[in-house]
Amino acid sequence: MIAEKFPIDNKYIFSFILSIMFIAIIGSYIDNNISIFTLSLIFIIFGSLFTVLINRRENIRNSVSLFLLFFLIYLFYTFIIHFGLIEVYNTPFPFMESDEGFFYEGSKDVCYKLQIGYNFFDITKVDGYADTSGALYFNGYIALLANYFEQNSILAQKTAVVLISALIPMMMYSISRLYFSEKISFYIAIIYGVFSFIPYLSSILLRDVHIALMFIISIYIILEKLSILNLLILFCAFFWSYYLREQTGIFMMGFLSIYLFSFINSYIKNNYIKTLIYLVLIVMAIVIIVNSDELMKMFTTILEDSSERNSEQASTSSMGAKMAKLPFGLNYIALLGFGQIQPFPPSLIFLSKKGMFHFTYLIAGVAWFFGWGFLLYGIFSKKILKNLDLKLNFMFFLSIIYLILVSIIEFNQRRQVPVYPILYLVMTISFFEMNITERTKIWVSMLLLYTALVLIINYMKVLS
Repeated sequence: MIAEKFPIDNKYIFSFILSIMFIAIIGSYIDNNISIFTLSLIFIIFGSLFTVLINRRENIRNSVSLFLLFFLIYLFYTFIIHFGLIEVYNTPFPFMESDEGFFYEGSKDVCYKLQIGYNFFDITKVDGYADTSGALYFNGYIALLANYFEQNSILAQKTAVVLISALIPMMMYSISRLYFSEKISFYIAIIYGVFSFIPYLSSILLRDVHIALMFIISIYIILEKLSILNLLILFCAFFWSYYLREQTGIFMMGFLSIYLFSFINSYIKNNYIKTLIYLVLIVMAIVIIVNSDELMKMFTTILEDSSERNSEQASTSSMGAKMAKLPFGLNYIALLGFGQIQPFPPSLIFLSKKGMFHFTYLIAGVAWFFGWGFLLYGIFSKKILKNLDLKLNFMFFLSIIYLILVSIIEFNQRRQVPVYPILYLVMTISFFEMNITERTKIWVSMLLLYTALVLIINYMKVLS
């Protein structure tokens, strides 16, 4: 890690706060709801405190600056999308995704249940919440806060999503600082905050950014030094992730096991006790997996014969259906690759009813395509995986497995985002291992490849 200092001036922090307050006042006025302003104020205080606590040492000013900067950017973007949908489509329900209505109505329902004495575990047992209880519990408390100041509106709920989203680039900075200088890490976080799928998700009332935040916190903790406090934070992230979405929570056990292995290996010297603890943890993991209805459904889908799987993929993409027909093994690799270049072809997003509001989704998809060029070049030409620490390597391979499993089920980038920080980190390490000539070659090659793929797909559609 390079010890170069890159302090952000305090005047930027104050300007970010003032800008957030100004935008929040405008949002409150248009939404006719003072809760937008008060929640924004509460959220920047909470987010700043969280940023200080999670870092617990140096880089505090830069970390807080990044959080405030992206809270400002995502809040402004969310307001544009929210009021744009209302203005263009004249609808009282400005949703980009169909499930947003469920989470908004769920926030009102959980808010009522909390008022009559329900606790967290009562919420998890409510019929109809399935594996969304963690997100609905969080939304319910946001609704309580919003109602206290005025009312729980859709925009009030989306403002909470902005909070969660803005913490992710800050965490990306903290992770990058383990490998790069402050200045480079700051720019790495900026690029991730602007060109990843987080901007698009920051304006959508779903649980994907909540899960992404739990994963990126876990990644940071695992790469950090071993400590009892970090272990407790990791268990909390796993617990919350499990109740946000059961499948991703169970998959996080793989990340958790990396830290537990390192922790047990460092603090317990008796081999018999180590073996006993490992056996207990393995049995617990098997019991959790076997008793997971959602995970069993996913495995069942993966093991279905090709004709059944094809019908699922065909609903998403005819190209996906063709890939699913490929020989076993090759089809999974093809589905993984196709899943990583979504939305593809880019013209698809403009064919939908709300196409112009998906522009950040398209930008992220194209940027991610180029990122894979640097990643693959680094792996095969630079052999960078040999130089990475063991924990990062393990998380990288677990992330690839996760992407394969998700791609088999659906081509949805939202569900793949949780492990993207690991891939992005390896992409950046690859990038800085290259000279200018190599980087230029990758940029040009990926541009030509992307253009060729678009032309081929469009030509195939014309023929069909």
